[in-house]
Amino acid sequence: MGVGAAAVTVVAGTLPPGPAPTIDRLPVGDIAAPWQPPYSVAGDVRALGLALRSAARIHVQLGPRLDSELWRKRVPEILRAIEVQGTVTFVTAGSMSSALASPMPVRSVATGPIDATQIELAPAWRSRMGEGAAAGTIVLAIDDATIDEPRWRALPSAAVGSCDAPMQTLALGQEQGLAELEPFLDHADAVLWQLWRAELRTLLPGLRKPLAAHAAPRARKNAADAPAWREHECAHALWQLTEPYQRCAQAKLPCALAPRVLLVGGLRVGAPEPDVFVPEGCAKVIGQDVVAALRRFGSDAATAASERLDPHWVVLADRLGAITEVHAALEDVCAPRRRRFASVDLEDARGRLDAILRALASDEPPRAGKWTSEPGTFHVPGIGPVREHRRFDAGVGSPAHTAVEGSRSLREFVLARALCRAAVPALPLAVLAYEPAAKKVRHFGYLYEEELSCGSLGPATAVAE
Repeated sequence: MGVGAAAVTVVAGTLPPGPAPTIDRLPVGDIAAPWQPPYSVAGDVRALGLALRSAARIHVQLGPRLDSELWRKRVPEILRAIEVQGTVTFVTAGSMSSALASPMPVRSVATGPIDATQIELAPAWRSRMGEGAAAGTIVLAIDDATIDEPRWRALPSAAVGSCDAPMQTLALGQEQGLAELEPFLDHADAVLWQLWRAELRTLLPGLRKPLAAHAAPRARKNAADAPAWREHECAHALWQLTEPYQRCAQAKLPCALAPRVLLVGGLRVGAPEPDVFVPEGCAKVIGQDVVAALRRFGSDAATAASERLDPHWVVLADRLGAITEVHAALEDVCAPRRRRFASVDLEDARGRLDAILRALASDEPPRAGKWTSEPGTFHVPGIGPVREHRRFDAGVGSPAHTAVEGSRSLREFVLARALCRAAVPALPLAVLAYEPAAKKVRHFGYLYEEELSCGSLGPATAVAE
């Protein structure tokens, strides 16, 4: 054992006793309602269906890009899917700009439907579409929207689907789990603080002694030569680095730099470090690696504390920490995107998340878990970068591993199985329904291409949130 660990053994004193186990599983429940990763929508396909439902005949004008065999096949399929029964006839292709007498309005479904009565048609287009159009005929024009892309992107967006139910389940499980584990977490932090502070008090003075002569800053011109300036530069930076640790050594209550238990992706022991710049190569200049020594104090405390913590509580805390990994995966897959999902893939995703929640709520007793040490940093919300000293590994096949690996698999599955996610073109389609006999615009709005057609899925007719 190193010098630091030996010093802790000598001066730490009697450590506080830990709480007796009171639960054998985390209070993670089932998801209360159906959920699905949301997909972005530009408009309401159902509104288009209602506008066309009374038509006996539908004359379809496609924009220049859409006027193809593919879309001539798609349109009748789309109309049947939204319960429009009128006879479909394609007319000569034309741009939407030629149909409108004024620029297209920039408005999203999230800001409310576009008032069709405010859409002014170009007289020439209206006359041409009215020629020979019998009563019961509606002209359906579909074309790429000619609107300003930055303005469109700046509008509030709307989406179909929600992950609120699983997010609420995770949040409630995490909240109740923290309440149950609070006595153990407080105990673990108290043990870490006592061990760490004891080592600071014993070894920090010797670490700081060679630096004391450089405690006050000096000007570059006052240095005898370049090596002298380099020595002062390093020693002064390291003195500043050790200053907050010196204050911690004298503190009665845990300070911000003390190692603590952190439930991030599992159970870890870590601590933030002072925001002090230390030039590279200072360990060689000073003759001792002060940064490594300070980190070793935390590592020694974490190693000594982990050997004294009840395995039952450790395993439950590790599972509770795994919730952050599950939450991060859900946040990623549940960010609204332009995409669609097949029903079978949605059911698969739900089944995967159910398996993750069962793992988190498992009452399996501790197995052959172990503490590991892989120096590095990780991010903790509200704290920032944290130096990792120890991490608990519950073992392959354990509930915690199942939850963490399952969440990563869920993320990969959902992102990979999303359909029509290319989002090309970036702007939506403009859709106009005009009744020549009544000289009335029945509908004007925007729809993303995948809302109308996405492989075998058909139109997206669910209600936007």
